[in-house]
Amino acid sequence: MTMSQFRRAFSPRRNRAALRRLVRGVVGDRRGVAVVEFAMIFPALLAIYFGVVEVAQGVMADRKVTQLNRALADLTAQSTSVSTTDVSNIFDAALSVMTPYAPARAKMMIASVVIDAAGTARVCWSDHRNSAALARGSTVTLPTDLRVPNSSLIMAQASYEFEPVIGYLLTGSIRIGNTPIYMRPRAGKTGGTGNVEQVERTGTSPTTPMCPGF
Repeated sequence: MTMSQFRRAFSPRRNRAALRRLVRGVVGDRRGVAVVEFAMIFPALLAIYFGVVEVAQGVMADRKVTQLNRALADLTAQSTSVSTTDVSNIFDAALSVMTPYAPARAKMMIASVVIDAAGTARVCWSDHRNSAALARGSTVTLPTDLRVPNSSLIMAQASYEFEPVIGYLLTGSIRIGNTPIYMRPRAGKTGGTGNVEQVERTGTSPTTPMCPGF
């Protein structure tokens, strides 16, 4: 084939109709478009799905921690006195509300807070599991309406280290809770230098005196 024959065979002007038919065929062919579109939006759909699952798990864990906090305060406030065995039983019973979440990730603390005649709130005794106890005599900041002179409160504080299944590499563990809750003793024992009704801590060595009298 000579050069002139080649130019005539592949001349755009000569093959214009064929080119138009080819373009119309490509533009009009919708086969496979749905697959391509789905492939483009699938990662976003997957991210949304797992995001909703993670948020739902986090909300459920938050509700469990709230129930744990209330159970700790309620069980302790019902007692006249608590021994070391009683405290352990309170932690075990309250922790059951965390099912099906891993109990080892829960942190719990309970304390008896006594408000003296001047309205200063101090820790009389404190116990914990997987957390840290408050030092005896340390001051506690309470809401104004709870600072009733010559009274006491049971304070409970629980938290949970939530680990997202998908987002763990991005966020790591997320601490849920850690907000204290307070309850008045319902069957407390009167004692201490101010004759304050409180939950007594027994079975410790040395003995934990009732408060005030830190």
